[in-house]
Amino acid sequence: MNITEILLKLALIGEEPVLYLLILMSIISVTTIIERFISIKNIEKNMLNYEPLSLKLALEKRLGILATFGNNAPFIGLFGTVLGIMQAFHDLGNSSQFGVKVVMEGISEALVATAMGLFVAIPSVIAYNYFVRKIKTILLIYEEKKKLPLELEG
Repeated sequence: MNITEILLKLALIGEEPVLYLLILMSIISVTTIIERFISIKNIEKNMLNYEPLSLKLALEKRLGILATFGNNAPFIGLFGTVLGIMQAFHDLGNSSQFGVKVVMEGISEALVATAMGLFVAIPSVIAYNYFVRKIKTILLIYEEKKKLPLELEG
C-alpha cells in the first residue's frame, strides 16, 4: 500500500470528524466568551487592587483561545469541506448511478463544514476584538487612577 492509498483512506472518513471538532470549538468559544464577560466585569470593579502586570495578565487571560479559533476555524471548516467533497466524488465513482443528484447531495453535506467553521470564527473574532478594546480602556483608566493620588499630593 503506497502513501496515496493510505492518505485516501484517511480522507474518505469525510467531514464528520471535522464537524465534531468544530462543535467542540464552538462550545469552548461560547464558554470562554461568557467567562471573560463575567471576569472582566469583576476585575474592572476591583482594578485598583491589582498590580499593573497582574491586572494586564488577568484581563488578557484566555483571549488566545478566541484569537486562535477566530483565525483557524474557517480553515478547519474548509478542510472538512474538502474531505466531504473527496468522499462525494469517491462515492460517485463507486456508484452505479450517475447524475447531478449524487454529486450535489455529497457536496451540500460537505459545505456544512465550511458554514460551521464560519459559525465558530465570526463570534470568536467579534468577541476577541470587543475584549481587546475593553481591556485597553480599562488599562487606560487604571493608569489615570493610579497617577491621580500622586498628582494631588505633589
